[in-house]
Amino acid sequence: MKILHFIYSLVPGGAERFVIDLTNELAENNDTFLYTLRDDKIGVQGFYVPAISTKVVYRNLKISEGFKPWLAWTFYRILKREKPDVVHCHLNLVNYFFLSSLILHKKVRFIYTVHNSAGTEVLSAIEKALMKFFFKYRFFIPVAISDETKESYKSFYKLNEVDVIYNGRKFEDKSICYNEVLDEISRLKPTKDTLTFCHVARYDEPQKNQKMLVSVFNRLKEEGYDVILLIIGEGFEKATELRAIAYKHIHFLGIKSNVNDYLFSSDAFCLSSNFEGMPISLIEAFGCGCTPVCTPVGGSVNTIINGVTGFLSKSVSEDDYLEVVKQFIKDRKSINKNDLRRYYQENFSIEKCAGLYLNLYCQKKS
Repeated sequence: MKILHFIYSLVPGGAERFVIDLTNELAENNDTFLYTLRDDKIGVQGFYVPAISTKVVYRNLKISEGFKPWLAWTFYRILKREKPDVVHCHLNLVNYFFLSSLILHKKVRFIYTVHNSAGTEVLSAIEKALMKFFFKYRFFIPVAISDETKESYKSFYKLNEVDVIYNGRKFEDKSICYNEVLDEISRLKPTKDTLTFCHVARYDEPQKNQKMLVSVFNRLKEEGYDVILLIIGEGFEKATELRAIAYKHIHFLGIKSNVNDYLFSSDAFCLSSNFEGMPISLIEAFGCGCTPVCTPVGGSVNTIINGVTGFLSKSVSEDDYLEVVKQFIKDRKSINKNDLRRYYQENFSIEKCAGLYLNLYCQKKS
């Protein structure tokens, strides 16, 4: 089977990390191509390029930002040349493939993964109407990444037919830098008993709700809790207001290629988002046996059972998130790290995820 994946770039992000893992896994037994639009030599646009398997054919189109209608013809020509069985689009690139799907849908299966709440990936009423048309008549097959994402799709487009395939993540064990990370965290902890919380995400207000997260950990410090918060991700060097209000027990560590070492070394993983799809960082936390403490949005709602697979706040409010962090501190020993790792393996391995996508790719066209 010949499969083409398209995504804007390979910046540090959950959808980008997922696409790398999925294409690498699919390439084990299929002709798999990965196309990116943004020039991967600029900034961090090519952050994940080193993680691409040699079995994946990678092509960087070096297209600048901004909507370009002529790209619809460019992509049609690519598909005519490559003659794929499947075209799989991510992060709203579906717009550029309307022409191709109209002409080629009888020969090519077009897939679109909805990585977030449906309304957040649409910029205009015209775009919404077009996407609804292509989904309704199955020129494009939409795939939701969590049950909550599915419900947002059904509500937004007033359509019921949507597949659900939970994101997967390739398991990554501790790296050769693990002991260095342990030493780094040890130096940041005021005492050996200090609890370590880890937040992994790009800087993004209001989605990631990081101002609220910082405020919660400031309040914990004021109330005498012995905790530190590690913040890992892109963009925080520009978050001057956020850094200015953060107390000294909150540490901004920047982008890390060995995120798992930090999750293995932390007591809890924090996600304070206002909306999500199925966070890759949450899946990574499960795989590392790091207890998630999250707001009730996206895939967190479908995967976290309080006191069993993590802790979930009652709402996205600051007070409710503060309370659930305190609940973790009190009841953290109720969750076994090995149980979380088994939960990951049974539900979120990239092997299982890729198998489900292959089943979808192979379905007979209606």
